[in-house]
Amino acid sequence: MTTLQDEIKVCAICGNVSNHKEILSTKALGSSDLDARPPEPERSSITYWIQRCPVCGYCAPDLARGDTEMANIIESDPYKAQLRDSEKPNLANSFLCWSMILEDEAQFRIAGWTVVKASWACDDAGNDQAARQCRKRAVVLLQTAREKGQWFADNASTEEAIIVDLLRRSSEFDEALKICDDRLQKRPDKLIHDILVYQKELIRNGDTKRHAASEITDHA
Repeated sequence: MTTLQDEIKVCAICGNVSNHKEILSTKALGSSDLDARPPEPERSSITYWIQRCPVCGYCAPDLARGDTEMANIIESDPYKAQLRDSEKPNLANSFLCWSMILEDEAQFRIAGWTVVKASWACDDAGNDQAARQCRKRAVVLLQTAREKGQWFADNASTEEAIIVDLLRRSSEFDEALKICDDRLQKRPDKLIHDILVYQKELIRNGDTKRHAASEITDHA
């Protein structure tokens, strides 16, 4: 069960006051997806993971946090275009706008995960094309994070397993398969080994659907 409460937020950018729901508590019961999306009921609480100011369009996990320097991004044409992108769900656009702010601040790790969340919002809306676009963008940001020394998972093997899933689900099968083979040659731990072997089977089948980590045990 997810518990919510109403919160009045003062936008850190424009000072507008608006009401938003925040999560007091939630649970994750079951197995996460291979891209780390949590199970229910936390899964469905995604609507409350991001807030949007109804006046200036500032998007952030907490509208009360931010600084006026962010206004330069929020007032830019690319940000405004993303905010109103009719080809993506509003929730996904909010995540993508927040990722633009994070990228401008060189916070590539958080920006990448934020775009992954945008892909989940697209999944929920049944917008497969937008979800693929988000996952491709997430891969770029997360790979940049690695290059900058911003680790986005516990270790390199886990990071590559996540990237493989993002690539597979965006139909980038050749690149996903290459990463699988390269990492398997380095003899990762059993869990990552089994995940990558399973991913190779999904890739061979042209499977772009979501799969839960629990399937690894069932498949092994």
